[in-house]
Parts: sequence; C-alpha cells; structure tokens
Amino acid sequence: MTLFFTLSLALSMTLSGHALAQNTPPTQYHFNDSETVPVVLSSVDINRLVVKDDKITSIDCPEGFCVVTGTKTDNSGAARMSLNLAAPFTAYISTAKGRHFGLFITPKAKPAVTSIFTANPNAQTHPSAFDKDSPYTSMMSEFIAQMMHYLATGAQINGYQVHLIDNTQEALKQALNRRSHKGFAHRSVSTEDPLPTPTGLTTEPAMVFTGKHFNGIIYRLTNHSPHVMPLTTAQFYSATVRAAALSTPSLNSQQVGHLFVVSGGEAMQ
Repeated sequence: MTLFFTLSLALSMTLSGHALAQNTPPTQYHFNDSETVPVVLSSVDINRLVVKDDKITSIDCPEGFCVVTGTKTDNSGAARMSLNLAAPFTAYISTAKGRHFGLFITPKAKPAVTSIFTANPNAQTHPSAFDKDSPYTSMMSEFIAQMMHYLATGAQINGYQVHLIDNTQEALKQALNRRSHKGFAHRSVSTEDPLPTPTGLTTEPAMVFTGKHFNGIIYRLTNHSPHVMPLTTAQFYSATVRAAALSTPSLNSQQVGHLFVVSGGEAMQ
C-alpha cells in the first residue's frame, strides 16, 4: 500500500510539473494613443492580441505581411494574427473606444503567447483623425514597412526616389571646407582635425524618400552616453510628422538604431 501511494504521488507530481511547464503567461504591454510599440510575435503560430477593457475593431498590415481574424466574431474583443513573412513590419490597431496605436512587429520562430495591451491612464478615448480614414492609415503603415525593408535589403520602393545622406566625419569636414572657400568660414578644417565628440543621443538623417503621397526619412540614432537610453516615438513627433516607428525600444551605450518618419501627404478622399 505504501509503495502504491509513493508511486501515485510521484506520478502526480510529475504530471503536475509537466502541466505547469506548459502554462505560459501572457506578455503585457502599455501604450499611449498614436504610439508605436515594439513587439515580438510568433512567425510559426497564431498570435492572439488583446486590448484590455476594449475591443479591437481593425488591424492594418502592409499587404501580404499578415492575416487577421476574429475582429468581428470574437466576443472578448481579441484578434488573431498570423504572420506571412519573416521581415519586421509595422501594423496599426484601432479599437472600439477610438484608440489607435502601432505595433513594430519582429517575427520570431517561437510558440505564440497572448499579447495584452493596456492603455496608459492619459491615453485618449475619442476617435483620432486616422481612425476615420483607414486607407490613409494603411498606406502609411505599408510605407513605413517598405522603408524598413529598404534599410534591410536595399529593395526599391515603387513610386519613391531615395536620396542617401552622407553624415560621416570626412563628409562633414569636406562640407565645412566648401563653406570656407565660399566665404562662410575663416579657416579650412584639416582632415586631421577631430570634430567635437558627441554626447547623449544623436539623430542623423541617413535616407530621404520622396513620392506622390508621402515623404519619408530614416534617421540614424546613436547613444553616446554610458547608460542605456529608453526611446519612444513621442520624443520625435512634430507638427509635420504623420507617423513614426523605432527599430528598438532602447539603445545601449554606443548602440545604433533607426527612426522611421512619415511626413507630407494629404487625407485620402
């Protein structure tokens, strides 16, 4: 009897331990309205997305990047997303309470978990201008994804011209010397003269895209401080910015990241 009890207890503990090992908690994210949130989603499973105390009404992905289901049939307000490509991209979420925010999605071959997004207390709950114009929002989403794809692969974006900007130290010295020769400065800068060492975060335009509907800029971000530097798109918004996305939510010391900005354009009819 004792032997039977011992074996039963051992088997029960083994099964319980196995069951616990299979329980994966959801991943929690917080967001402000119009912010872009970096997330890692499964490229091999169906991902479940939830906005706490709200209902997802639509998710706009660049064409061919994802398949979204459940926004009209899931009573809990959740949505299910399958990723078609392994390349990072940006998607935009709209909710029943009028919230609107972006996801910078990095696909990864891992089991899917539920992602829960909680609006910060100061997030607005009334419809934004972009909520009312999904074709416009979808085009911006696709354009940002294409800029990311261009940075990774060099693949041209149809309908857009790209202009590369040389911000190397040598290029800056040559520009200063040209200004000197034209009377804008009193001395030339020797190629041996070091430029001032930057501190903190530097933001350098690296590529400019010009097209019919939008203009885009890819900025190179470098953390010159000795500390980890958190980043949010809100740091870079201005009156001319239509949308923005970051390649990373933070930069380690001396790490380089990228900011993708959409400007220009007019509301679609």
